[in-house]
Amino acid sequence: MLDMLSHRMGRKFDAHHILREKDPEHVAGNLFNVALEFAVLGHIDTSTELYELAEAFSSDCKRSWSPGLYFAWEAVGKWPESIPAKDRSPEALEKLETERIVWKRQSVNKEEEMSALIKRATKGKMDEWGEVQIQGDDLTAAIDLAMFWGFEDKAMEILQIFADNFHSSWDQLPKSRKVWKLLSEKNLSKLIGIDENKMDNFRKEVMETFRERLEKGARRIFKDLPMKDLVQLCNDNTIKNAIWEDMGVDGDDPPTTILRKGATPEQIEALEKKIENTLPDEFKEFLSITNGMESVWNGVFGEPKILGTEEIHIFDATEQQEQWIDSAVKIPFVTTMSVKVEWPPMNRVVQINEGDEESKFLWLIEPEYGNEIGVRFFKAFGQLPPDEREQIQKLLGYFHAGKDANTKLGWQVGVWAPSTLDLITHHSWREYLELLAGDTANQDVYDEEDDEGRLTHSHEIFAYTLR
Repeated sequence: MLDMLSHRMGRKFDAHHILREKDPEHVAGNLFNVALEFAVLGHIDTSTELYELAEAFSSDCKRSWSPGLYFAWEAVGKWPESIPAKDRSPEALEKLETERIVWKRQSVNKEEEMSALIKRATKGKMDEWGEVQIQGDDLTAAIDLAMFWGFEDKAMEILQIFADNFHSSWDQLPKSRKVWKLLSEKNLSKLIGIDENKMDNFRKEVMETFRERLEKGARRIFKDLPMKDLVQLCNDNTIKNAIWEDMGVDGDDPPTTILRKGATPEQIEALEKKIENTLPDEFKEFLSITNGMESVWNGVFGEPKILGTEEIHIFDATEQQEQWIDSAVKIPFVTTMSVKVEWPPMNRVVQINEGDEESKFLWLIEPEYGNEIGVRFFKAFGQLPPDEREQIQKLLGYFHAGKDANTKLGWQVGVWAPSTLDLITHHSWREYLELLAGDTANQDVYDEEDDEGRLTHSHEIFAYTLR
């Protein structure tokens, strides 16, 4: 159950990004993804430590876990105390296995079928760079069969193929329950050439980063930076770091700025009359510095343009709201509560970007709606059992500023990405812009090399950076 890539995903592990990430579920999803790679490399104790850290924060975070962790704990015979005996039983573990792999064990001829699987898996299609793409699912079925039939030498040969193609096949390998005997003995780590000293230092950084984020909440590293400097940072980092071709811009003729001439007081006043509400001071300050903004680099691709005073408009988001309710996307970003919250209809938001169904919507949400959300949420909150109420209270402290700060809400910023089902709210325009400014500092990671000129593929894995 690996976490889907969010619209803000960059490197697999990026301390700067994790410490600023606002949504605890995105943090948890990233944590379990990192924990699984530690386990695959044979560092199962570290995976367990990460698992227990996330569980102490919120047991609901386990929705992001991978069955591979259960197979890892089975292989070493060491389970987190919180996992009940019934979930460790052979019957329970069998239910977590991939049907295709189980079927292969039961239905194919030994070495003949295994050889065919290996041939099929390593005869993949060429990608756009001319490299052969390994078929990880076939290769996983082959190594599972080798272990099932006791051909451990053959399994080690297949594991070498995984080691050589770890960046494109790593997420398939943990699905084999049989292969964990080899993984738990650090065989894959040895084949990749992991430096254990680098691994130890990295482990400490990972633990410290996730512990700080979960215990102290999201960090606002630019909270004291003046608005003008914050806007300039978005501009300068975009000009410096953007991959223009990925943003639909001619790389031979890139822009020199993404900023525009500031809005006049009259333009801002006309906008307020159009939306029939007084905009927050920080957003008006932003408009006075740049009346909208061209596409901002976010470390992965370009953000939709931010609209100017003439283009900003009222938007009926009820259809969007129905979409995320149907998809069970949570508005307040705390664990799912046993008492259902009846959310007010979002039929009036202020759209401030060029977003659409294929990218993301950026809305200013008026205080009237935010306060109604608070009233309805805390009405349900008051009906919760004491232990659940205590857990939600703790999460409010970690994620927001606590219950008191959430009962009276001003203008908020809503970010809705339909393609990834990501819905995030920010307490202010300033808070959102700080996050965006931090993302613009992310440079392209797809072509990074280590000291020996080997690609690190650090957007997908961290193993290659530890050789």
